[in-house]
Amino acid sequence: MLEKHSVDIAFVDFRLPDGTGAELIRWAVDKHRVGAAYCMTGFANCGTVVEVMQAGSIDVLEKPFEVQHLADLLAKLRVNQGVDAEELSRWRQRCASDILGEDPALLDSLKILRSVSDTDCTVLVTGESGTGKELAARAVHQGSQRADNAFIALNCAAIPDSMIEAELFGHAKGAFTGATATRSGRIAAADSGTLFLDEIGDMPLNAQAKLLRVLQDRTITPVGADLPVTVDVRIVAATNRDLEAMVAEGTFRADLYFRLTVIPVHLPPLRERGDDILTLARTFVDGANTRNRRQVTGIDASAEKVLLSHNWQGNVRELYHLIERSVLLKGQGSLRAQDLGLRLAARGQRVIGGQTLNLETSLDLRKAIDSVERQLIDEALERTGGNRTEAAALLGLNRTTLVEKIRKHGN
Repeated sequence: MLEKHSVDIAFVDFRLPDGTGAELIRWAVDKHRVGAAYCMTGFANCGTVVEVMQAGSIDVLEKPFEVQHLADLLAKLRVNQGVDAEELSRWRQRCASDILGEDPALLDSLKILRSVSDTDCTVLVTGESGTGKELAARAVHQGSQRADNAFIALNCAAIPDSMIEAELFGHAKGAFTGATATRSGRIAAADSGTLFLDEIGDMPLNAQAKLLRVLQDRTITPVGADLPVTVDVRIVAATNRDLEAMVAEGTFRADLYFRLTVIPVHLPPLRERGDDILTLARTFVDGANTRNRRQVTGIDASAEKVLLSHNWQGNVRELYHLIERSVLLKGQGSLRAQDLGLRLAARGQRVIGGQTLNLETSLDLRKAIDSVERQLIDEALERTGGNRTEAAALLGLNRTTLVEKIRKHGN
């Protein structure tokens, strides 16, 4: 049939009479006979998931599955239909008024959030620390039918590994030393609402396995309890780590990764958002004046140059605290470069990809790229104490690729 006709969507069973669903999907995708393919299987173990995803399947449906799973898939397809500017503006005013800026990359991310906010599909928000991932999660919640119910946030990196399961799933009385009473976990608290799991890349593997069961069956079993409890919760996760690299390293479950990435949304770093830096800075000045009873009138040209040249490793959060501090100390008048305490890049230099690059003597593109690459590798190795595996994850590279680049630069 596929040799004669192309189809928009194909749901393919993994077990077929004359082969596997992965083989059929790979053929159909290679021949451009299918727009989107989904594989169905009775048991989605890691090996099966990896095989069908590598073949070109967009997602894996573990049978039996609820109708909601199909709704999630349709929501995923809706992302590509686009959202017009007027519709996006109305949604931002209602659900995302704290996410400021008009940079095209940011708007693309907001369009995705708008497209799926009124569904129950799982969303994974990625981006550097300080880019506003929790604000994005709250916008998804606010735009959903769950908006009147609880939004529960949990920072997975802030909870000790030994306590993460009890924190998520709750515990029965006497489940462990100190468990003097039955206690509900964060998932139960988010029932009928949204659970935001920040820094999910730091979740230990045993807790990842149990979270996967929540996504599949919508049930939880508190620590020390005998019977599962049904929950109705939407999960929005966030991370500043490369989960795909972690899957390759075996530190993050492949099946959970594919469950979380039903809708992936990336928030761009502040240094790549151009004039949004000044828009945010002026807004933060107004807010700091109101909160602290100050009369700072604006930002002068010298301060603007400094703000635009800074690399903003802490992103929007760093800018917010800088302006708050500067307004407090300045009190009145215009903020000048010296009021910010930031260093302006020297003449002939540009900040590219967070690195200060000297363009005074040469505009050789190859040398410029090599220079930035070398600086980024050096910084990643310094941050990870020379651990090449962790440095590769930080840079979004495979370890072998990083080793080759280190050899090339003679690091």
